[in-house]
Amino acid sequence: MKGDRRAHVGLKLPSGNSMTYHLAYMDLRARGEPIRWILKAVGATYTEERIDIFKQWLARKPEFEWGRVPVLVVEGKQLHQTVVICRYLGEKHHLSSSDLWTATRQQEVVEAIHDPSESVGLAFLSRVRQDEKLQTAMAEKVKKRLPELVTILESRITDHGWILSTEMTWVDVFVAAYLDIYESLLPGMLEGHPKCQCLLARVKDLPPIKAWLQERPAFHKFEDPEGIF
Repeated sequence: MKGDRRAHVGLKLPSGNSMTYHLAYMDLRARGEPIRWILKAVGATYTEERIDIFKQWLARKPEFEWGRVPVLVVEGKQLHQTVVICRYLGEKHHLSSSDLWTATRQQEVVEAIHDPSESVGLAFLSRVRQDEKLQTAMAEKVKKRLPELVTILESRITDHGWILSTEMTWVDVFVAAYLDIYESLLPGMLEGHPKCQCLLARVKDLPPIKAWLQERPAFHKFEDPEGIF
């Protein structure tokens, strides 16, 4: 079938265990980082291919069905979109809420926290394109929106320390990964929000996440917030 053939084009698929995941993304944290954190948290075996955003991406783009990354290769098939990938991993590895209403409300939080990443990316891209007007507009949008989201998020964290839950789900790991990135843009963003601070600290203290934080690559120069935020 054409769909199956295209899923394999150009991608370096892992050999051996068919349930070993393969993550393809640019050499950035950005939208790939929540996926990495969840893969670590559930103890999944995976390989990763980091695509140079400046030197390789345009040539590699046609290999991906939707023309975008991140992509998680699952049993030879491409799965696209950060939130979709993270939800799949959470449900597949039993790190999700079994209650539909709770899971839906958690998804609301996920989408809200994920949204600003688009503006963050545009701010960085505008710097590369030397479009100062758009760069400033996107940065101001992010600086206004993130504090609003943190305030709402604080109200969604239960006294147990997790988002709308008595125990950790993939949503907590996803949100913590983004908070880690957003705090690098707006230091002190979580001040006055103790539940958000505690959530981030608890997830970062998970042994596989703690190990990843020690070994992960430094921010790519594309993601350097200096002069933007």
